Amino acid sequence: MERAGRHICAGLVLSGGGARGFAHIGVLRVLERAGAKFDVVAGTSMGAILGALYASGASAEELYQLATVTDWTDIVDLSLKTGLMKGDRLAGFLAERLPATFEELKLPLAVVATDIESGEEVVMTEGDLVSAVRASASFPGAFEPVQIGGRTLADGGIINNLPINAAGWLGANRVIASDVTPPRQSVYTTIEQEGSWWERMVATVKLERRNPMAQMLFRASDIQQSILVDINATIHPADLRIRIPMPKHRIESFTSFEEIVWEGERAAELALAAAGGWQGVRAERDLGGEAAPPPAPAAAPEAVEPSAACIAKTTLARAIGRGGKKRA
Repeated sequence: MERAGRHICAGLVLSGGGARGFAHIGVLRVLERAGAKFDVVAGTSMGAILGALYASGASAEELYQLATVTDWTDIVDLSLKTGLMKGDRLAGFLAERLPATFEELKLPLAVVATDIESGEEVVMTEGDLVSAVRASASFPGAFEPVQIGGRTLADGGIINNLPINAAGWLGANRVIASDVTPPRQSVYTTIEQEGSWWERMVATVKLERRNPMAQMLFRASDIQQSILVDINATIHPADLRIRIPMPKHRIESFTSFEEIVWEGERAAELALAAAGGWQGVRAERDLGGEAAPPPAPAAAPEAVEPSAACIAKTTLARAIGRGGKKRA
């Protein structure tokens, strides 16, 4: 597995997000139609799963077909320990579809996990591929953590849900990031707005509803994660960040697969058009070393005040370091 020697090294970054991550398939469909070719891949959680499959040579259409024929209940193996599921079936699912090691992949891959003892970000680029991806996708409370190299590793989304920096460590100088991080803003639904007791029970069983306690816990996590992702993206900006808010779809919305894929396609088409197409993203940097700014999108995100951005950069740089990458 050799790193591409071209001047432009295109990196693909896929965020975590559970079932929301199916939007990455829609994004990849659009990028492939535009002629995009990637040299390195980085991913967290569901982004690590899809990223590993993509780095092994699977196309967007092959990922789509795999997702449509997979019964996601097959990865459920109940546990009464540190997670609802052991994760053995997930590991088996991955082992059937991925090579054993990073070195056997067709593209260099970086997988991000969180050391739950030290609180550090752990970037894995070599060795046991299945265990690394399994660790990156160990959502807290859902899957048991994984022991790798003396570390106890859990979901990478805890600390870095959109690992743009990891793609840079692999040598990427053009980074396209597909971001399905849950939006910071959402609508809070009360019990009275959710129908009768029976309707609420049926919706809960079908994973279409969260009980009030879970709703509050997940929303608190979503808000924190969204803020952290935005700060990280300020320090390590992507050349094209494709945001897919999808406020109606949750990390457990596996039954909304087709809708989520469509959301990814729609967001990618808009973002790519605003950037001037794939060639616009790949455009040479100007004499000052900076990428030429793309045309403003139709609905630009709210601007961050310079002082706030400066504070965010300084604070997070001190907390996680600009260049110090951690590896298992």
